Amino acid sequence: MISKSCGLSLVALTPPMNRKKTYVFFAAVFFGCLLTPLKAQVNLKAGYNISFLSDPGMNEVIQTFEDQQDYSSDYDKFSWLHGFETGLRVKSGVSAFEITYQNGYQRLRAKGDLNGGTMPFTDEIKISVQSAGIGYYASGEIFGMGTDVQYQWYRTKVELADPVIKFRDIQEMWAMKFYCVLTLRGSGGIDAALQPYFILPFGKYDHDPLSLFLNQETGPAAKKWNRFGLSFLFYNGDK
Repeated sequence: MISKSCGLSLVALTPPMNRKKTYVFFAAVFFGCLLTPLKAQVNLKAGYNISFLSDPGMNEVIQTFEDQQDYSSDYDKFSWLHGFETGLRVKSGVSAFEITYQNGYQRLRAKGDLNGGTMPFTDEIKISVQSAGIGYYASGEIFGMGTDVQYQWYRTKVELADPVIKFRDIQEMWAMKFYCVLTLRGSGGIDAALQPYFILPFGKYDHDPLSLFLNQETGPAAKKWNRFGLSFLFYNGDK
């Protein structure tokens, strides 16, 4: 396993930007929409999303570390994220403004045994992308299209069992989300919606912090985490 002294010395925590200003910006824009002289409805939304991406460099970093260990069960490939989504919508006619929190997450596990199989252990790598976004879409009764501006937090956590070592890295960047909306009209004040989407980040994921922790060497070139995904959402409130 990786040595404790070396692992601890290489733990990196990317300093986060001023998130309070980001939240204030999104809130100001959204509530500005609420104060517009339009006859608008306010709806809550909540649901689930899944997205897919390709980052061979991330899998290379994990594979290099895996080859140095004696696992009985290896890590899965990193290729998707899933999680919950929630927010608010202000809708008037065909126009709608939304503020959204979206979370995507994948946990990778590798298992091994020590002392001749008498001490099983699990090492974990947890990867997530969280985002706060605000955007606009136009839609008819069923179909619509829109776009969001997102502020993203890329979080990578590692928990090694023997010896017990923890690592965390946070990277932040802006992104654009482009999507279609297919509304499924419901009863009782609740509608469902399918939202295929594409997310284009402005920055790239830097593999070096994770690679330096796991492999003691710099990682592959940074890469954008472009993602294709699908959200399944419920809207509650007046139409």
